[in-house]
Amino acid sequence: MSKTWFMTLLKVLSFSAFQAEACVVGVSGEDVLLPCLYNGHENLASLNISFEWRRGNDVVYTAAWTEGHEKRLNQKQEHSLINMTKPGDFTMKLSNISVSDTQNYSMHINFLDKGTSAVICTSCLTVAAHFTSPLLLQQPSMDEDVARFVCQSWGGFPKPSVLWLINFSQWPEVETVTTRVGTLPYSQLYNITSVLKANISLDSTVSCTIVNQLLNESLTTTFGVQLDPVMQHHSAFPWVFSLTLCMLVVMLVATALGFQIKWDQEARRARAGSAAVKRQLMKTASRCSGQRIQTLAKQK
Repeated sequence: MSKTWFMTLLKVLSFSAFQAEACVVGVSGEDVLLPCLYNGHENLASLNISFEWRRGNDVVYTAAWTEGHEKRLNQKQEHSLINMTKPGDFTMKLSNISVSDTQNYSMHINFLDKGTSAVICTSCLTVAAHFTSPLLLQQPSMDEDVARFVCQSWGGFPKPSVLWLINFSQWPEVETVTTRVGTLPYSQLYNITSVLKANISLDSTVSCTIVNQLLNESLTTTFGVQLDPVMQHHSAFPWVFSLTLCMLVVMLVATALGFQIKWDQEARRARAGSAAVKRQLMKTASRCSGQRIQTLAKQK
């Protein structure tokens, strides 16, 4: 890949990121805030006003502020104000947004006593969606000298950029990459399939990166060479050793517990035998004492 092509790509990506900064960026399936604060000279708490949020030309939230209290006139379930008790804070929360919520929004206020109105806030919302981590596979090629790699990702928005890298430093030639972008059924979300055909050595590594400019998100998967049997043996040795060591420790603990139980049983039997002998001696001594007392009584 030529340096000129790469610099052009960076300029395009930077321009896209600059455009995205002009809007509030939300993520599909999450909530987002559209900030709006009234900085005019009027004391809204003492006025009778109505206000509405519009999405393009459609009204999505309408309320009136009279005598210091808000009265909702029209509200969609997924729209709400985050601070209804503070006059002048018209920040709106949109819940569970989708790509279709991408639009220009505006906040209009009507001074009912004066019969005038004004637009106090405008906001641009752009909704993005995360792509899945790329799935990178090597597939058979018709040409034995050419390696074929397929990179796939889906469920994201907007259209991503796909960057290939060989050995973590080499950009493939433009003509070796073919990329197709489509939409998922019944959705505005994209899926992407990119194919790299390149004449590379067997010990090369190939990386595929999916770049979502709007979310400033890059997802990379790397495909490397397989380990030879010797390397596989060495790499497997640590976990085999750990497993063996764990089993040995378990056996030692079980043996120690067995001996401890045996010793406890023998100690209990010894204590029980000593107690029986003591009781027998006491009985014998008692009988002897009784007989002696009887003998002495007869002698008297």
